[in-house]
Amino acid sequence: MNLGRHVILASVVVSFALAGCASPRSFLGSSFLPVTYKDIKKRDVPLRLKLVVEFQRNGVRFPMGEVPLRDYSGRILRDTGVIYPVDELSLGPEQEDGEIRIVLNNVADSGTVAVEASRTGIPLWMVGKLITDAYELSMFISVNGKTFSRTGIQHAVHTAIGNMSVPDNVQVFPANQAFGKVLEQMILRALEDFQSRGELVWLGLPPVDWGSAGTPMFSFALKCGGSCFTPTYLAVFTPNRL
Repeated sequence: MNLGRHVILASVVVSFALAGCASPRSFLGSSFLPVTYKDIKKRDVPLRLKLVVEFQRNGVRFPMGEVPLRDYSGRILRDTGVIYPVDELSLGPEQEDGEIRIVLNNVADSGTVAVEASRTGIPLWMVGKLITDAYELSMFISVNGKTFSRTGIQHAVHTAIGNMSVPDNVQVFPANQAFGKVLEQMILRALEDFQSRGELVWLGLPPVDWGSAGTPMFSFALKCGGSCFTPTYLAVFTPNRL
């Protein structure tokens, strides 16, 4: 998310309006198949995690990008029903289950709008240009002293400017929605990967109490349909302990 580029894009949009041309259209790359919220399994009680973000541009921290990254990440995580994010900047007295850290690196396109315009001297709405913003996301979830991570999740968003055709079978959206769209896909992909490996199943449960008999006990109720009991403590397994 190159902020300088967005300022230039805004001026391009005005030029398009004056020239009667179409506004910039964005679409996602094909790094992986689309992931929807239905692909994510909601938890009965979402994990309450402190949200920490870091935005980078070409590998260097870029604090100005952390405001939208924090806002969008919070909304996306909340909508999944898996994690209830608590903003690190507004922590209250409530107890968090742990922490989720999201690092997003924006690899900026070297052929930016400004460079192209200065080289040709021809209005972009006449020439046409495809701008690409590539992103790489890393996610770290820490609960009960354990940390799970997913790194190197890559995706990209392309923006067609001016006289640039886009295939009819490609879903396009306004350029101002591009950042939220690409971030949503990367976060959902990370959570889907966590869940497919079973790494979020036991997160948020109380610490194990081995008890005098060497049997792990967890303090939670067993939920089942119909008539059943809900024990305060449920023995899960009895390993051979040395």
